[in-house]
Amino acid sequence: MATVEELARTSLERFNTADWEGMRSEIGPDFVYDEAGTGRRITDADGLIAALQQWKAGLPDAAGTLERMIVDGDTVAMEVVWRATHTGTLATPGGELPPTGRTIEVWATIWQVWHDGRMASERHHIDLLSMLAQLGAIPVAA
Repeated sequence: MATVEELARTSLERFNTADWEGMRSEIGPDFVYDEAGTGRRITDADGLIAALQQWKAGLPDAAGTLERMIVDGDTVAMEVVWRATHTGTLATPGGELPPTGRTIEVWATIWQVWHDGRMASERHHIDLLSMLAQLGAIPVAA
């Protein structure tokens, strides 16, 4: 069986390549996803895949680069830089954001817990203010 570190790296790569079926196979039966900043909570693989597909619809080239990882037992903390170009409509909690053609570079931390080779939970802390500012959706302080 793969190590927790290998599982976490693979989960990030599956998002990067839009390998939804591979991702679905790694989600445990009692999975919970929490997204700090938006308050989004998802409790199954189908909901997670749908949310990630929405992200890719607005930011088709979105990819995360792993900068750091800490592993403690079955828990992984990753620091990730998300980079993308906003060429599609982006669904946000405040409504849809039409394409701007702008690029983003946004830092995030992702905490995952794995049980028996399957992801039990994921908590995603993403810098949404920086992302919205980079997209021109909110003003930037001078």
